[in-house]
Amino acid sequence: MAPGVRVHFEQRLAQLNEDVLQLGTLARRAVARGLQALGDSDQDLAREVIVEDVSLNRMRFDVEAQCYALLATEQPVASDMRAIVAALIIVGDLERIGDHGKMIARIFLRMLEDPRPIELGDIGRLGEMSLNMLDRALRALSSRDVEEAQAICAADDEVDAFYKQTFNVVLSYMLENPRLIGAGTHLLQVAHELERVSDRATNVAERVIYAVTGELIDLNR
Repeated sequence: MAPGVRVHFEQRLAQLNEDVLQLGTLARRAVARGLQALGDSDQDLAREVIVEDVSLNRMRFDVEAQCYALLATEQPVASDMRAIVAALIIVGDLERIGDHGKMIARIFLRMLEDPRPIELGDIGRLGEMSLNMLDRALRALSSRDVEEAQAICAADDEVDAFYKQTFNVVLSYMLENPRLIGAGTHLLQVAHELERVSDRATNVAERVIYAVTGELIDLNR
């Protein structure tokens, strides 16, 4: 690749990386705001999260188009090819993380139809853990940090264990008071959405490792 062509390619690749990280920021915002709507009982905020998902989806497809264009026109090789392929897969996981935020907002709005009080308990903590994993995955992506990406596996195990604990606590509420079954079921759905955020953060970490080393591994095994 000629020097001038190489510079142009590197500029396009840098822009792609920036856009992927921006998508990650928007996905994180969706989850955080969905949780905020639940915690604050803010219907307007929940509806905003749902509406904003359209823009997040559009950005995902725009970034995908960039990936396809780079593959088709620049003929990248080796690590460049891996970086583009990894980005193509990562944006799918990031878009789905945004969907989890949207689903939390929708679940909260459904909870209002049967407004029986139930303690949120450890849902907030579970959210913090999942968002922290996403933050770490995005930092690893930004810095191409393989060691940090590998360490995310242990964090996912912690989230899985805490999810099971949260599930059992909410289930105990439902067993003690059958009138809370409806609200408790919604809360369990929120917990599940958060656990999936951590799984997708792990997927992002796996693609970071692939982009840098060429190694395909399963951190969720």
